[in-house]
Amino acid sequence: MAFQLPSEANICRCFQHTKGKMNKDSKITKPGFFTIDVEDYYHIIGVRGSPEISDWDKFPSRVEYGLNRLFELLDSHKAKASLFFLAYIAQKYPHLELRAQALGHEICTHGMYHQEVSRQSQKDFFEDAHKSRLILEDISGEAVIGYRSAGFSIDNRNPWFFDTLLQAGYLYDSSIVPNRLHHRLIPGVQLYPSKIQTASGSICEFPIGIAELAGARLNMFGGGYLRFFPKALLCHMAKQSILKRPLLVYIHPREMDPDHPQIPMGLYRKFKSYVNMKSVPDKLTALLEITEYQRLKDYYDIHCKQS
Repeated sequence: MAFQLPSEANICRCFQHTKGKMNKDSKITKPGFFTIDVEDYYHIIGVRGSPEISDWDKFPSRVEYGLNRLFELLDSHKAKASLFFLAYIAQKYPHLELRAQALGHEICTHGMYHQEVSRQSQKDFFEDAHKSRLILEDISGEAVIGYRSAGFSIDNRNPWFFDTLLQAGYLYDSSIVPNRLHHRLIPGVQLYPSKIQTASGSICEFPIGIAELAGARLNMFGGGYLRFFPKALLCHMAKQSILKRPLLVYIHPREMDPDHPQIPMGLYRKFKSYVNMKSVPDKLTALLEITEYQRLKDYYDIHCKQS
């Protein structure tokens, strides 16, 4: 059994008519999606220094500092974001979720304890996704419809993922990186919001933003990639991308907190996790000025819900 990925006919039908804004060259651009994975600095997957869940409470938290800086940046651009909260973080610091809600941002889930989907059974994944959604909904009093897996950790080894996610009460996902260099690539995935058919119905997928450079697809609009590439190239590729499809940016609070504690890891992962941390605010500011940003939920309601 494999994923039933969308054909051209199954793309959210209003996508081609998405309203954007006119840029200085009189070209209509697509909207942007600013997404935040709300986790702490010690929640990095797959490195030797990552603590066990049972030890998390022993670490001083820095999530609020970085998240508040992101709120300030978004407010200065009158932009709204979709925040994928670890339910562990929301449960421990409910005021962060409530502040995000009060500022008009969307509340989504990143799972309970930042565990990779590829390491969970279908039953364990359902319980994790369902429990984390209920925790966030209990805090905010509003429905949570969006999910993002830890580490973008879905692939063809988890053919039940989308069906199970739908059963757990979600309407859209944002876990796919459509990049051949990404080790979890799912062949055939689209570069733009699209519907995926499951046994239980259809669910919308919002893939991570991709730049096409010299025939290669690069997910340079988030994480270590955003920090590595120079701002001028990021902006150039973002401007090219939004002529074709919405631009999905992802970021973590720790990336707005360059002085946060570092955890032990190998040289490659250390470079990827901490390179150019101080460049993030300036790069995000530049990306926020390129197009108008909206919550994933708002795009879903208009373009995917009834299509």
